[in-house]
Amino acid sequence: MLVEKIMTSPCTTIQGDQSIEDALVLMTQKEIRHLPIVDEENQLIGIISDRDIKMALPSILSDDEPNKSLSLSVSKIMRRNVIRCHPLDFVEDIALDFYEMSIGSIPVIRDNKVIGIVTQKDMLNTFLELTGVTMPGSIIEVHIDDKVGALHDITHIFKEQNIDILNVLAYADQNDINKRYLMLRVKSMNPEKIYQLLEEKNYHVIYPFGIKND
Repeated sequence: MLVEKIMTSPCTTIQGDQSIEDALVLMTQKEIRHLPIVDEENQLIGIISDRDIKMALPSILSDDEPNKSLSLSVSKIMRRNVIRCHPLDFVEDIALDFYEMSIGSIPVIRDNKVIGIVTQKDMLNTFLELTGVTMPGSIIEVHIDDKVGALHDITHIFKEQNIDILNVLAYADQNDINKRYLMLRVKSMNPEKIYQLLEEKNYHVIYPFGIKND
């Protein structure tokens, strides 16, 4: 999946000479937490978050005047070293950036212009979509051998039973390099028959989604 499929576009931005108060008003109006900061040509020069603003404002225990801080330009508190991406980048690649850099958003750049933004919420929504949890159906999780043709063999069983597979997610068994877990969301609200058929063919259906092995 490409970034352009999940990004928010157009993206709300602010210029570096605008005030922290301007940024705070924009965030409140748009119900957003991150603001890319651009120059007159809409080129990215930094980014701020609601957390940056909170850190810039004086504590209620401080003698400093809050209005003085609010009048400062956002360029005074923005982060300049900004992770960015292109609309044709893969979502999987920027997911690694979110994970490794512990960031809340990534601006999307094309021809040196800010055209969108991807947030943690966008990534979560994408993950939910990819796993199929938003669609009605049932989950079947199977422990399989990590070998060529394993996926074909198991999906053939579903085809024979005329059961539509909505989503497939595979992940490694951390305790056995020769095994994988296969999670399938199927278009069936009563998959008891397929559970039993898989067990009969010596597939280990994981409990509680499948049949508990005695």
